[in-house]
Amino acid sequence: MIILKKGNYTYSVSNLRVGSCKMYMRWKFMIKKGISWILILLAITMLAGLTFNDQDTSNTDLQAKDGILDLTGISKNEKVVALSGEWKFVGNEYVKPTDILQNAKVEIVPGPWKENVQYGTYQLQVTLPAHFDKLGIRVRNIWSAHRLFINGEEFASYGTLGTQKEGAVPSNPVYEIYFKPKTKSLTITLQVADFYNARHGVIFPIDLGDAETIAHDVVKDVNLEKTTIIILFIFSIFHFSLYLLRTKDRAFFYSALYFFTLALLVSTRGERTLIREYPAISFEWYFRLQDFITYINAVTLFFFFVYTVETLVKRRTAITLAMPLILYGVGTLLFPARSLSFLQYFFFGYINVLALIIIGRLVHLLITKSTKIPRNELMILSASMFSLLIFSISGTVDQLFFSGKNVLNRGGLLFFILGMNVFLAMRLINRTTEAEVFSERLEKATIGKDSFLEVTTKELEQPLYHALNVTKSLSAHRTLIEHQLLEQQLERLLYLVNDLKDFTRIRFQDFHIEVHPVNVQMIFQHVVKMHERTMEKANIRFYTHADSQLLIQADEQRISQIVYRVVETAIAHAVNGEVVLTIMHLDADVRIVVEGTGPDVIKQIAADETGQSIGKAIIEQMGGSYSVDILHNGIRFLITLPFGGYEKKQHNKTDYVLPLPLPTLNDNLPNLLIVEDDVIHAEVLRSLLQNHYAISLAHSAEEALYTIQHKKPDYLLIDEVMPVMDGLVLTKQIRTQYSYIDLPIIMLVANEYPTNISLVLESGANDYIRKPASKESLLARLSAISLTKEAMTNAIEHEMNFLQAQIKPHFLYNALSSIISFCYTDGERAGHLLTMLSTYLRYIFDSGKEGHRATLEKELEIIQAYVEVEQARFGSRLSVVIEIDESIDTAKVEVPSLLIQPLVENAIRHGIFEKEGNGCVIVKIEKEENFLVVQIIDDGVGMTAEQVAALTMGKNISSNGIGFTNVLRRVKELPKASLMIQSKLDEGTTMILKQPLKEHANVENYYGRR
Repeated sequence: MIILKKGNYTYSVSNLRVGSCKMYMRWKFMIKKGISWILILLAITMLAGLTFNDQDTSNTDLQAKDGILDLTGISKNEKVVALSGEWKFVGNEYVKPTDILQNAKVEIVPGPWKENVQYGTYQLQVTLPAHFDKLGIRVRNIWSAHRLFINGEEFASYGTLGTQKEGAVPSNPVYEIYFKPKTKSLTITLQVADFYNARHGVIFPIDLGDAETIAHDVVKDVNLEKTTIIILFIFSIFHFSLYLLRTKDRAFFYSALYFFTLALLVSTRGERTLIREYPAISFEWYFRLQDFITYINAVTLFFFFVYTVETLVKRRTAITLAMPLILYGVGTLLFPARSLSFLQYFFFGYINVLALIIIGRLVHLLITKSTKIPRNELMILSASMFSLLIFSISGTVDQLFFSGKNVLNRGGLLFFILGMNVFLAMRLINRTTEAEVFSERLEKATIGKDSFLEVTTKELEQPLYHALNVTKSLSAHRTLIEHQLLEQQLERLLYLVNDLKDFTRIRFQDFHIEVHPVNVQMIFQHVVKMHERTMEKANIRFYTHADSQLLIQADEQRISQIVYRVVETAIAHAVNGEVVLTIMHLDADVRIVVEGTGPDVIKQIAADETGQSIGKAIIEQMGGSYSVDILHNGIRFLITLPFGGYEKKQHNKTDYVLPLPLPTLNDNLPNLLIVEDDVIHAEVLRSLLQNHYAISLAHSAEEALYTIQHKKPDYLLIDEVMPVMDGLVLTKQIRTQYSYIDLPIIMLVANEYPTNISLVLESGANDYIRKPASKESLLARLSAISLTKEAMTNAIEHEMNFLQAQIKPHFLYNALSSIISFCYTDGERAGHLLTMLSTYLRYIFDSGKEGHRATLEKELEIIQAYVEVEQARFGSRLSVVIEIDESIDTAKVEVPSLLIQPLVENAIRHGIFEKEGNGCVIVKIEKEENFLVVQIIDDGVGMTAEQVAALTMGKNISSNGIGFTNVLRRVKELPKASLMIQSKLDEGTTMILKQPLKEHANVENYYGRR
């Protein structure tokens, strides 16, 4: 019940009660259940008639022998016989219909040609019984073009015969012919050509019998097939309607698709109703459609079971199992008709295997009870699937020429369709029962909700008011700043409790308001006073333009809650800016405009949807309007309420400004920088962690970057959502200068959705924690990244020791051998080489002690020392050229130590020394914007594309030296660094190293060693 009190008047609006809702749900489900049972009973009646009236050919036991069929012995009750058995057959030859095939071989009809032929002539001599007068012949399936002669006279011709595929035109109709024979002996000659299908010749039996009986059977079979198609289309529409009513249940979608494709499948097979009704359809597209529908029909049924029984198979496994059928079905549609027919029997078997898998899984779930589906549903589903298996296997047998039509095929389909609909009806009954149970629970929960809400709000309000009063008495003595924060938070909790109560009552349409004149400016002043410290910290100025005596018609308690939400949101958008309140009288209304703007264009902060919806609902109940506009640099609230008093203008202006001092760091504790635009939350975090860390605060990303630049902290705690620059962008910017080890970052997130967490970690955060976080959680996360940082530092130390151990043995022996040889011929040269070798070794040893970064000048010195030692061994065969951009100060630019030199060494050892003749290595160092680009170019033996791919994937193609794999891994650890390889066999190799440009004066040690 919604109650609105205004003056002496009370308005009430009744809402739909839970009991009425329950009756409506029962009525709705009863209608659905009734429709389902009506359709099922209709299907039982019509499909049963279809199945059991669809008799096989009257006489299939009488078989032709050696091309002769004697029917004189059949009874007068036998009206139709099948011309099956041994027919005379001549392959790859068209015999004249007047010629009698005496010595020809025999072929079993129906059946495929045994020999590898593509055209030929059938012949059968039939002796008619006395009671056969006017005759009819019924042809169901002959592949493909053919001419039918009786006693030398042509009675049917379809397609064009030929001795090659180019001249033949295929055709495969279902037809009947009627005639009155002149004699009791018939010579039936059939010329057939087939260059398309995998199975050639007479596929289904040819029926011969009384003309009237044949015509009656054809009409009956066609009508039954049309009835089947109509029923299947009705089921398809019904199931699709159920899917539209409940789109979450995709099983209805696939069952609708299954019945639809099954209807199309029936229309293209059997009596081929589709081609009878639309004879203009070409042979090509008719059989493409027939084959495509056959396999897609099986796919839709498979996915029906997958979505009906969620534990049947995994979705990815289901797609994998269905993919062969999908690909083959699409192939039959895209390629010429019957060009893929040689694979069809394999896929018929594959469909049967899938059916067996489904049955096995259903039985397993039924026995183990490892599914949430009710047992009665699972049993019906298993029985239906067994009927489908009978239908599928009998259909496959039907295609393998064992019969023309069979009852098992039709009966299996009948019981499967009925089983599916009984299953869905049973599911509907079960869902109805569940809905009734849930409806009763909902009614009880609603009563419990009202009681809980009443008790909870009262129990929360009383201690909050007591705590607030005690805190105010402490604040009066100006003891600690934390008391002011506590006072603000307790009063905020009171507003939140009221919001909770209103939100719940609004959702259940069970709240009331009391309207009377209210001074809204006084409410704004009180709320702004609560946020005074927040605005001081965030450097926000507050201005008021209003008449201090202007009144509105409103519920004072509710308007106070709305004002609190509005001011809080405006402050969040106005960091380093201003909040302006404007209240004006316009005719019968009062317009209230609250605008919070900052100096910069900011990233839009999502407003509290729950709070805004509560405010809008309450304002509208008080006869006003409520809207929110997101500006390019802030937010604007526009509220209108009925005018409640006389206008008396008075201009007030209040300005709150507090400069932000640079925070100081404590050297005795680990330094933690908290970046949080919410001043209150930042102070709470400080109070939680101040005994364990030296805390400094930054209320914006700009302030955080300034603090980091002047004195880098040990750890960062960053809020994800902030104005101007959010936490994700700030983290990415920090990562351009500092690695995960150098400056660990924990992100404060509002939710833990997988997509959001992925963005947080991709931005460069080491870890995340959801707000609000407890003290224990914060300390645990900080301790974890501290231990990780220490472990990684030790790991890097071991890595450098490993690199030193690999470099020294592979190079030292050859270098000393060369120097010894010079001692006997050129002492001065030997001394110089010893100096170079000493420089090289000292650099390697010192790199593990002084950190893992060095100036570019130092790295070039070690390259020069290495090159001179190698040139002493190989003389004029090796030349090295170093080109440096003049704008680069090598004494200031820093690079990771032992990164460029190994690349030069690899170019010399694996490029130049394996080449016959002289070789050259060029080291080119350039500056591109904020990146240092180093190119090592050699004209050595080069590499194949496979070798380049192996190196890029991190596989060493040589076992000597430190290996390219180690270098590549170290490059990947550098922020925004890359290493590319360009090489051609017998032409040379170019390696391009690109890394952010860093100078010694502004960059801390990359690996965090100080």
